[in-house]
Amino acid sequence: MEKLKACVLGATGAAGQNIVEYLWDHPWFEISSLAASERSSGMSYSDAIRRAVFFYEPPGQDVLEMKVSAVDRLNPKEFDLAFSALPSSVAKVVEPRFAEHTPVFSTASAYRYEGDVPVIISEVNPEHIGLIDVQRRLRGWKGYICPGPNCSAVGLTMTLKPIHDAFGVRAVHMVSMQSLSGAGEKGLRKDSEYRRSAEMNVLPYIEDEEEKVQRETNKILGEFVGERIVEAGINIHCSCNRVYVENVHTEVVYLDTDRECTISEVKEVLRSFKGEPQRLKLPLAPEKPILVFDEEDMPQPKLHLEYGGMVTLVGRVRRDTVFRNGVTYVLTSHNTDKGAGGGAVLTAEHLKAKGYL
Repeated sequence: MEKLKACVLGATGAAGQNIVEYLWDHPWFEISSLAASERSSGMSYSDAIRRAVFFYEPPGQDVLEMKVSAVDRLNPKEFDLAFSALPSSVAKVVEPRFAEHTPVFSTASAYRYEGDVPVIISEVNPEHIGLIDVQRRLRGWKGYICPGPNCSAVGLTMTLKPIHDAFGVRAVHMVSMQSLSGAGEKGLRKDSEYRRSAEMNVLPYIEDEEEKVQRETNKILGEFVGERIVEAGINIHCSCNRVYVENVHTEVVYLDTDRECTISEVKEVLRSFKGEPQRLKLPLAPEKPILVFDEEDMPQPKLHLEYGGMVTLVGRVRRDTVFRNGVTYVLTSHNTDKGAGGGAVLTAEHLKAKGYL
């Protein structure tokens, strides 16, 4: 099978490098161009990232030797698809220019809240793909913009989906302990002031994070009706914190279900949950997207990668006595793998399998 030609916009940052890591040696897609700001233009990729390398496993030498192009100089018509890890302010301008001609899979928040733009987690809301047809018609585009959600909304919606389908979810309170990599380069660079302020500390505020989780969770769990998404209407409150952990977000979730359920039933719907990526056997889809632990000391961000970056881990599932039908649990979700680059590539696989590439 001939591979589709992909460009990566914003390839030098943390999320961009994560996209490159997942695209390199992919069975369906090949990296045709790496693009970033003007200051990196003409440099080899290895030189452009040498001061801030965030790979778990570096791509092959063929990718590292590629010349970086300036984003503004790329011709969107030369590619079958584009991946965007641009800052939101830049993405707001650049992504539509590409979407006129080719599909754009984005980690940026620039278009998440537009009425004709789906925010996709392939296991959770595959029916929202239909909104792409609306977007193309309304905007006159050949391509489309398909952003992933905020990284802290990923684990939450992944775990709420099977519970909501089985028992209904009325209200959620979530407390996050989010890793440094969720802040991008400023969280990962050893010499950054932000990282130093987080060392041996907890930062109890992340700008706009709580509002993003609340808005996006209800959109993702909403119903696609006609030509729009009817939001889920769940009462959600979040408290988001930055902690001194390199990768993987931890969240404590307290929820109230519409219908009474036992803890055993909650564990079972989580354990048995599978989505379209599993049924379609997509290259990046884990066999089981949610793993449930009975051990009291699981899950832990330090141990998360033993189970893979694309899974959500759940543990400490208990009765919450504050809510009427209360359930509480702890989850871990890899914020760059499932929550950024890996999630974007999985969505592209899904859209290809559904005939949108």
